[in-house]
Amino acid sequence: MVQLEREENMNKCYFCGGKTVIKKIDKDFRWGDKLFVIQKVPVEICTKCGERYYSAKVSQKIDNIVQKSLKKKEKPKEIIEVPVFNFA
Repeated sequence: MVQLEREENMNKCYFCGGKTVIKKIDKDFRWGDKLFVIQKVPVEICTKCGERYYSAKVSQKIDNIVQKSLKKKEKPKEIIEVPVFNFA
């Protein structure tokens, strides 16, 4: 499992200077016309402005999960139904 390592942490937001903390979130990720949800993704989040920072290792892991799924080499834990609305 990929986790943010202490030396990768910024601890300070590049944009607002706020403090950053590591949290695990659910990440929605689009690849072409497909939507994926990846759970428990470790991300560094600014407590002041909400900016999110993903390490290179985490970003690569997300790409690998999606690519394996597209090639049918990995099955999802579950499939959910997502309603789609038109703004117009």
